[in-house]
Amino acid sequence: MNSFASLCKKASDVLERLCLFGAGVLLLVNLADVMLGVFGRFYRPPMWTMDLAKITLVWMVMLAAAPALKRGEHMAIEIIVNKLPDNLRWLVVWLRRIVFVCVLVAMIILGFNYAYKLRLLTIMTLNIKMAVPLLAVPVGMSLMLLEYLLGQFVPVGGTKTDQPEGGVS
Repeated sequence: MNSFASLCKKASDVLERLCLFGAGVLLLVNLADVMLGVFGRFYRPPMWTMDLAKITLVWMVMLAAAPALKRGEHMAIEIIVNKLPDNLRWLVVWLRRIVFVCVLVAMIILGFNYAYKLRLLTIMTLNIKMAVPLLAVPVGMSLMLLEYLLGQFVPVGGTKTDQPEGGVS
């Protein structure tokens, strides 16, 4: 593995660990919040538990999406693609890559625009701006795009799983 591929693999590994650590912390916060909401119903439940649970769940999923992409854990149906002749399979694989990157870029742009439009609204129970939960989508998609681009420079044997086409199926 050359030095650039090695650097991309290290960056990808660090990004994966950071995303999983953040998702793990949010999972713990979410569990504690939901338990507080459930047991608080016997007394006087805090009003903010539902909003916090929703926000932490969305952020947790979006942070974990990039490591799932790297590990090849997103759903893919390859039965038809695998039966195609090699030259047509190559075309479909490249078309799939281009569409995947375009969808990620569109989600990033549209997500940031939407969060910006609603930046002045406040979630009253938590006293935070509406942009905080809305930014989960463009941030998560940006992390997925970065992970995908880094994976394109790592040899197939250099990833955790032997994924064809750089990790996206």
